[in-house]
Amino acid sequence: MSTKRNITWLLIPIITLIATVSHTPTVIRAESPDNFSDIKSGNSHFVAIDYLRANNIIQGYDDGTFRSKQKISRAEALKIFILASKSVTETDIAQRQETLKQTNESPLSDVPVDSWFAPYVAVAKEKNIISGYKDGTFQPDKNINLAESLKIFLNCYPDIEYPQTDDIFADVTSTDWFAKYAAYAKEKTLVTLTLENKIDPNQDMTRGYMAEIIYRKIMNDTISGVEFGKATYYGNGAEGSNTASGEKLVNSEFVAAHKTLPFGTIVEVTNLATGKSVQVKIIDRGPYGHGRIIDLSSGAFKSLADLSTGVINVQDKVIHLP
Repeated sequence: MSTKRNITWLLIPIITLIATVSHTPTVIRAESPDNFSDIKSGNSHFVAIDYLRANNIIQGYDDGTFRSKQKISRAEALKIFILASKSVTETDIAQRQETLKQTNESPLSDVPVDSWFAPYVAVAKEKNIISGYKDGTFQPDKNINLAESLKIFLNCYPDIEYPQTDDIFADVTSTDWFAKYAAYAKEKTLVTLTLENKIDPNQDMTRGYMAEIIYRKIMNDTISGVEFGKATYYGNGAEGSNTASGEKLVNSEFVAAHKTLPFGTIVEVTNLATGKSVQVKIIDRGPYGHGRIIDLSSGAFKSLADLSTGVINVQDKVIHLP
């Protein structure tokens, strides 16, 4: 197999199950005039941002942009996380804002009662979504990192069952304060991995990555068997070779390798940077690199991205089991 790899992700559930492979790539979400002006096909978080925008989960700036590469503060992230999870409604926030005006009691020492984020902090503290720092502050203007983001966002879902495991990531151990959140993120493929099995938990979050994590959580909650990761493809040297199913690889056919799915399973794979989607039949095993979930024939890969891309972010979903 080629060392090149892609990240493939599935987007919207298919209503009619089919047992044949569609060789015609489709675009699950086409760009529309309502898109943020700076979010176009090719943006690494295109599908996530467009989905959240279309469902009124995120908003952009007054100039019509979203600014996916811009870092995000703890106050901004908290607001987006609790509204996206629907753990708090806008009505709840309005009521809490009125209460703050009446009591003049700040939820944390550096949160002015008349600030736009005060009611979000107050509600989140009450619901144990946040607790603040040991010195009693929230530090609303501080850039939020990945570890903090996972904790705050997942705390918005009080019924989550966290996996019990010591095998998390190469840069996350079971003794880290955020270990259970990272373990859940691994199980549900909410975060992106390096080939070294690292997630860089201390990295400052961008608005685009934040949207990606929210989108993946929503898809996991609404679509059975959805999977996120990287997609790669077979090189020309693999043409005609035997696969684990016994079939010979023909790169022009829409086939793929997956670690566990039964041979003959039809899977829909979506390029998260463009919304393009194809269906492939599982005939082989692999890929085995960290974060890699499917190895496509070069023909299937070319329907999603140029081969020179090498690796793409994708989501995949079972369309038909044999």
